[in-house]
Amino acid sequence: MDIDKKTALLETSLERAADKLGDITDPVMKRYYSLYPDARASFHEHGLGNTVKLEADMVESVLYALMNWLEAPQEIRIIFGSTVPHHEETLHVNSDWFRGLVDAAVYVISETIPDEQRDEHALWKEIQTGVNGLIAEARN
Repeated sequence: MDIDKKTALLETSLERAADKLGDITDPVMKRYYSLYPDARASFHEHGLGNTVKLEADMVESVLYALMNWLEAPQEIRIIFGSTVPHHEETLHVNSDWFRGLVDAAVYVISETIPDEQRDEHALWKEIQTGVNGLIAEARN
């Protein structure tokens, strides 16, 4: 599938998710905390009294990476190349939690895609695999 078709599918998915869910932050964080309950304390600690803002900022960052993976993978590689080690070394945030936030965002968006839209589902799997691959690279 060419990049134009992938981009069109990506936009369709994001528009559908926005129409169905509005801001995806709450459903993403609900999914995330259900899988990584220990991460809640870290968000509280690093949120410095504004956990909701930190959650929104992190979901926004992950969404940016997912949205731009197709056309700018090198940019996303650079971002994660510095962000993941910083979070691990300075903030003591496990990179698995990083991956978990990506997975939660993809899950929430994918849940809005009709089952018969196989190309869209395949695209989100491709994006998820690519972004999580960058997180794994950044750990090393």
